[in-house]
Amino acid sequence: MVKRKIVDVSASVLLILFALFIVSPVLIVAVRAFSEGVQPFVDFYVWKPAYLRGLSNSLIISLSASIGTVAVSILAAYVFAKVKFRGRSVIFYLYIIVMMMPFQVTLLPQYIVSRRFELYDTPWAMILPGIFAPFAAFLLTQVMKSVPDELIEAARLDTGSTLKIIWHIIVPTIRPGIICAWVLSFTEQWNAVAEPIILMETREKYPLAILLNEIQPGDVLGFAATLMFFLAPLLLFSFFEDEVMEGLGDYGLK
Repeated sequence: MVKRKIVDVSASVLLILFALFIVSPVLIVAVRAFSEGVQPFVDFYVWKPAYLRGLSNSLIISLSASIGTVAVSILAAYVFAKVKFRGRSVIFYLYIIVMMMPFQVTLLPQYIVSRRFELYDTPWAMILPGIFAPFAAFLLTQVMKSVPDELIEAARLDTGSTLKIIWHIIVPTIRPGIICAWVLSFTEQWNAVAEPIILMETREKYPLAILLNEIQPGDVLGFAATLMFFLAPLLLFSFFEDEVMEGLGDYGLK
């Protein structure tokens, strides 16, 4: 019994030390950001408009792309999960193939398309490809398969509108899965680095992830900006933790 307690305590200590090691970069940034009190955060808004502008750009791109991809993916998932037609499986497997491709493969086509449609060096060069990202459609397709067909058929007796069925029946039923897809899509866009480097050239239009590369040693304001960059997805996951875990767990996707 004593040996078991010693083993449990030792394992707990090791896990705590390992967790501290994993989060040590964030802790170091937080210490540096607060090393001179709250003044760095005051100066961040007063004297560092570049960081504030980068934060605004990141929010615009991430929110627009993630909300758009969820809206498109709900409709695509309904077709893949509930509408039977010839070639459905082939199209769905194409989605999976595109999802498995390294993002570097699609950067050149994105660059060419953005140049041709005069979207280059604008937020739309990142927002539009993000809206049609295949991962959310794949995830929501698996989630939507759990909705009973009988429920949809019963709803169709009251209304012939597919959009009303999706909005009033399916969306409330798979709400955790939708939130999970939105959180993951937002985080992916928030952390994007290669895409804005290729698709943008004006410094004022860069998201915060790119501007963090300009931080110099001793730049307390830069560490404050880094901390804010870390906190955004962390707070998002913390706030929607139950929905994300339920969305992944209840549908066998965990």
